[in-house]
Parts: sequence; C-alpha cells; structure tokens
Amino acid sequence: MQNLYTTPEAAKATNIPESTIRSWMRRHPEVFQVDVHVAIDEHGQKLWTDAGIEMLRAHRATKNATDDDAEIDAESDAPDLLESLLDSDAQRLADEYWRRLPGRTLQRIKQMRDNPTPEQRQIVQTSVNAALNAGTEHLLLPTYQPMLLEGGDETD
Repeated sequence: MQNLYTTPEAAKATNIPESTIRSWMRRHPEVFQVDVHVAIDEHGQKLWTDAGIEMLRAHRATKNATDDDAEIDAESDAPDLLESLLDSDAQRLADEYWRRLPGRTLQRIKQMRDNPTPEQRQIVQTSVNAALNAGTEHLLLPTYQPMLLEGGDETD
C-alpha cells in the first residue's frame, strides 16, 4: 500500500505553496496522471502518491515556486513544467536502464551460447572470422570455442 497525501500535506512535504500545487493541477491536468501521481478517493478528493510528491519536488528544483505562481494563469510555463518532468523521468529511466543492463546482457549472452539460433550462430562465426583476420583471436571469449567447433565454418 502506497502512502497518499492531501494537497496541504504535499505542500508541506515539498515546501511548495498549496495554492501553487492547485494551480499546477488546474493548468496542467495532462501532466498529473491518475493512479500514478494522484489518486482520487471515494469522495472525489485528489490525494498525492509518492510518485506525485517526487514529481512536485523535481519541478520545485527547476523552478522557484511561490504563491505568485498560483496567480499567474499563463501558458508560458507549461513547457518549463513538462521539460522538468521529462528531464526527471528520463534520468530515472536512464538510471534503471544502466542498473539492469549488465545482468540482462549477461543473461542474453548465456542464452545465445547455450541455445543459439541459426542467426546468432552466424553472428558469432562472422565475429570470430573478423577477429581471426584482424589477428585479435586472443580477445575472443573461450565460451565461443565450443560453438565454433560444433558449427564448423558454415556459410550460406
């Protein structure tokens, strides 16, 4: 169960004036996704999720939010809001990608080594032939040797 916060609680947690948060919600409803950033209870009250609080904090870091923001009803800050959210989300995605990449890559290499498709076998053979031609066969992984011996030197 995730934590849910009222707008006054979100304002206190992010140090963003409550009126500013309400203004952002009113002017940029497409940015705040229901069940991701906000939840709506049985009475219709909007409650902020942890992801919503983080999104507000990320926007706060890129813009000095004040009570004056609530009074300004200009569309000129929409690109700034979206840009700060995109930048924050892109960074989180990049971090998660690099956390998972090594394990996922090793998993795919093992799968390719243990049960290669004909296309993957051809990729390995082409790479090995290129390494042999370049005189860099000592850089090849020993795990490819059984594949090469099994597959021979087939070409299509």
